[in-house]
Amino acid sequence: MFGHLGVAPELTAVYELLVAGGSRTTAEVGAAPEVLDRLLELGLVRHLPGDVWQAVAPDLAVESLIAAREEAHRRARADVGPLMELYLRNRDEEQADSAFVEVVSGISAVRDLWRTLLGSARDEVCVLDQPPYLSPQEEHVELEDSTRRRDVQWRVVYDRSAVDLPGRVTEIIELVAAGERARVTPTLPFKLAVVDAHAAVLPVADGEVIDRVLLIRPSPLLDVLRSTFELYWDKGIPFSPGGIYAAAADVDPNLLGLLAAGLTDESIARQLGLAPRTVQRRVRQLMDRCGAQTRFQAGVQAMRRGWL
Repeated sequence: MFGHLGVAPELTAVYELLVAGGSRTTAEVGAAPEVLDRLLELGLVRHLPGDVWQAVAPDLAVESLIAAREEAHRRARADVGPLMELYLRNRDEEQADSAFVEVVSGISAVRDLWRTLLGSARDEVCVLDQPPYLSPQEEHVELEDSTRRRDVQWRVVYDRSAVDLPGRVTEIIELVAAGERARVTPTLPFKLAVVDAHAAVLPVADGEVIDRVLLIRPSPLLDVLRSTFELYWDKGIPFSPGGIYAAAADVDPNLLGLLAAGLTDESIARQLGLAPRTVQRRVRQLMDRCGAQTRFQAGVQAMRRGWL
């Protein structure tokens, strides 16, 4: 019951015994004295006169455990300050002068950093997404899902070139269905990931390979990067099953979604498995229906009609 809050199985078993069977003496419980003492220390049981042990109500017990964990987290963060001073003192002078920016090199080190940051995420991860990629998409999806199980929210702005990758649209739809909030924009200036308000990762690509990232800690630079994300988020076109994939019944939602994402007819054809001429004809029909002279006008009309 309390395993995810750091309570050992033998402690949980005794607590559940007292919940299910009611108050009992030490002899009736049959647990080692140190187990009962630990339960008392955690605030999960009461020791009553007559050597009787009684379980604390489960809702109060959970709150007590959570409060203890939050206090431990607070102390851990307080301890980070002195450790950071030692860490920076041992770095070379050039790095110490720009302590809020750290260069992390090597694919393995970069992957470890990303996993660590996501493992510590508590509220939100904001991403500007464009190729190239450091790890397979399946691994990224798994990491995103693991953070979402801790109620961490994801907002992602996809560059059109990312949406154009084979199979990517289907993947994004699945991520959005799982809770990701996504938008699409024609171009992005760079790749970026901001984790809560305490760190940002700015990848440095060498051609098609990412083997270095800049780790930015709280600073004016981090504030600028967060503002940059919000700027592109506000400009992006919503990408969600309830948005661009929920157009009028007689409008192909997949075609409309890809058109809104800014993909060319050829790219849309590849994504939908259609001939380019078929896509061109359907786009033309959509434009005629909207009374639009250009693809952009068709997008504007689709937004006005509530299709986007």
